[in-house]
Amino acid sequence: MRILTALILVLSISACVQVQNDIAPAESQLVISSSFERDISLDANSTYAFTPLQKSENLPVLSDITDEIEMYFNAKGYKQVLASEQPTFHIGFILEHEDDLSDEQLSETFGLNPGLPNLPNLEKGTLLMFVLDGDNQSFVWRGAAQGFILKDTTEEERDYRLKTIIYSMLNQFDNK
Repeated sequence: MRILTALILVLSISACVQVQNDIAPAESQLVISSSFERDISLDANSTYAFTPLQKSENLPVLSDITDEIEMYFNAKGYKQVLASEQPTFHIGFILEHEDDLSDEQLSETFGLNPGLPNLPNLEKGTLLMFVLDGDNQSFVWRGAAQGFILKDTTEEERDYRLKTIIYSMLNQFDNK
């Protein structure tokens, strides 16, 4: 009888265990894909410059992206120079909305498609980043991040999310 009572007690305690479901909401999903084309030797004397692609746009977020990329590479010890100073590598990025760049176009033109699914009532955005060899302008690395555009976020949440995306992408380049 004691064994039966002990068994019931153990089963009742184990039946009370709650498991929290930590699945993130769909709108916070982020998918990153990257590809190395060839190696590049980077050291403490490495320099970088931005490509002129993002200079034609006047969106505040492009300046924020540039600032985060600068902070990342400066923390690694790389020095930013002008493109005319023959940097070790060039870094470029493009920010696109799903209405301007479909997944098919992304695959065809950039060679990558992170594969974030289309969901109703959510708009998808894509950040493309690439590194070009400073000597011959050939692709060294390319990365693409896709996420849903969150409109109801605070400035702090937006800044944190942007930094997380950029650092996650650049870690794939710098930690090959």
